Amino acid sequence: IWDIRSLECVHVLQTSGGSVYSIAVTNHHIVCGTYENLIHVWDIESKEQVRTLTGHVGTVYALAVISTPDQTKVFSASYDRSLRVWSMDNMICTQTLLRHQGSVTALAVSRGRLFSGAVDSTVKVWTC
Repeated sequence: IWDIRSLECVHVLQTSGGSVYSIAVTNHHIVCGTYENLIHVWDIESKEQVRTLTGHVGTVYALAVISTPDQTKVFSASYDRSLRVWSMDNMICTQTLLRHQGSVTALAVSRGRLFSGAVDSTVKVWTC
């Protein structure tokens, strides 16, 4: 974790899940996706790891966040060709989306929509 003003590293988060491929930040958590199919979740205030999310069977290449006043969702994209939707209220997977024919490698959020890009040369648009 870097202090943007001083450009100094102020804290290091360690993961046991292999190389880190993706990072996202919510209002309350820091989330990272790893080579070993895991998503680690840290509390943003205490810097303590609070959960490891499992379900993907491939590297977690991308993460994206959509927050509303009622809920926060984290979306994960994986080598296993799936996207998963995670409720950060209870940290469970609420949906698995299988619409790509290849590894899903990129996610972006804009105007309440999720965009996923994959090695099948497609971009899918999802209404959140």
